[in-house]
Amino acid sequence: MEENTLEESTSLNALLSSTREAQGLSLEQVSKRLNLSLEQLENLEKDGLEPEDLSTFERGYVRNYARLLGIEEALIDDYFASCHHRYSALHSVKKYSCSTHRPLLGRSIIKWVVAFVLVGLVVVLIGSEFSHLLGD
Repeated sequence: MEENTLEESTSLNALLSSTREAQGLSLEQVSKRLNLSLEQLENLEKDGLEPEDLSTFERGYVRNYARLLGIEEALIDDYFASCHHRYSALHSVKKYSCSTHRPLLGRSIIKWVVAFVLVGLVVVLIGSEFSHLLGD
């Protein structure tokens, strides 16, 4: 019970920095592992960090950082519980029914039509040559 009270009173930035330091990781090491700049990590560990002010992407950075440090995901979710915009407004292209445009010859019906026309031309040419040979 006392452990939950301690976690609730710990700010997000303090949790991240103290956990990182307890594991003996430097900001540079974490930066390389997460592919984040030192400036981004320093901002996540900076005093005065307010979880509700973080953008969707920054919350994702926090979640990845916490996962790297082995912090329980439920604990991180508690920091974002009061955020108004917990989820991104980004949507899949399929949601808006955008069609992809394939080149004309990329469609199978066009390929078949072209193939039949070519075969027809070959038959006509061979037929006309054959009729000339028989007629001469």
